[in-house]
Amino acid sequence: MLKSPVVLVHSIHPRNFRNLKSSPTEFSEGANFISGANGQGKTNLLEAIYWLISLRGKRGNIQDAISKGEDWFSIDGNLTFGDLKHTVSLRAEGRSKKLLIDGTTPKRRRDYLQLVLAVDFFPEDLLILIMEPSLRRRFIDLACVQYFLPHEEVLRKFKRVLTQRNSLLKMPGGPNMGVLQTFDTPFAESASEITSARLNLLSQLGKRTDEIFREGIGEKYIAALHYHPSLKNLPDSADFEKQFEPLEFRNKYLEALERSRGRDIDAGRTTVGPHLDDWGMSLDGKPVRTFASRGEVRSAMFALHLARFDVLTGKRGIEPVVLIDDVMSELDSKRRARVLELLPKGQVFLTACDPPPEVVKFASDFAHFEMTAGEVKRID
Repeated sequence: MLKSPVVLVHSIHPRNFRNLKSSPTEFSEGANFISGANGQGKTNLLEAIYWLISLRGKRGNIQDAISKGEDWFSIDGNLTFGDLKHTVSLRAEGRSKKLLIDGTTPKRRRDYLQLVLAVDFFPEDLLILIMEPSLRRRFIDLACVQYFLPHEEVLRKFKRVLTQRNSLLKMPGGPNMGVLQTFDTPFAESASEITSARLNLLSQLGKRTDEIFREGIGEKYIAALHYHPSLKNLPDSADFEKQFEPLEFRNKYLEALERSRGRDIDAGRTTVGPHLDDWGMSLDGKPVRTFASRGEVRSAMFALHLARFDVLTGKRGIEPVVLIDDVMSELDSKRRARVLELLPKGQVFLTACDPPPEVVKFASDFAHFEMTAGEVKRID
């Protein structure tokens, strides 16, 4: 059996990135644990790795990541991907990003993104199941992009069409009806692609989440994912085998836009579409958002993220870089050990104030770093 290509971060050198000091750090190819008090830069270090691999921020935009008083940041790194070692450089300024691979600008960033993969679990992700729907939409849409990179262009197209349509609906005196109708087809086409992608991915995630929740982590309830569409007559359960195609939803959206045209004009916005949809999880049929205890929410989120790791790595055929930021302390010792066993094979970065003993036993190739005021120091 052929081994999957491996993604490894051998070293990074950030400059003007949040509070990180401008110095290179070399990592283990196995497990890397970063400890330190709160506010010292542990999360920033993981985010710098995320930027270098994903070319996007985990928390905010370019401006949010630039050190105070500066107007740009850069991250240089030595990475293995595509079975070869490469030098990767990312510089971001204003709204622009410049990527260099071995000193050369790639023809398409997607060619690079197709060969690398980072799967992540940050503290804010613990709240996805119980917070506002926009967080869940962002989570599932980003997972759809990681699953199939061209989907990012679908999301851009939909956002552009939605913005233009809403602007027209807000015009004083009402929109020109003929112009308004010209947006129906592009809206329906991109909306149907987003809907089918979400349903298909949630279907895969639902089955694997339940397996991990009960058999892997050891919880007793049946976990299921559900979709809550704004469009009537759409599937609301992700517990199915069928593979949906965009064409199945195109006419439904066209009909819905016609029915809601008057309501949209009155509201000054588009009142149906994937930008209003939601999804969630239930345990034995009861919504996690309203019925689950704090511990059950934590276990459910770990199961969902581990399922996402499995589905993405299975689709992409890559051993990813795993980034887990200060969330292991939410589980007891027994569950931490189980979660570590369920992580994808490959390089792992974990942060916490102190390293749990399970982490030390997790990998023979283990490196321990300490963060102090943005400076990284290896201490083992």
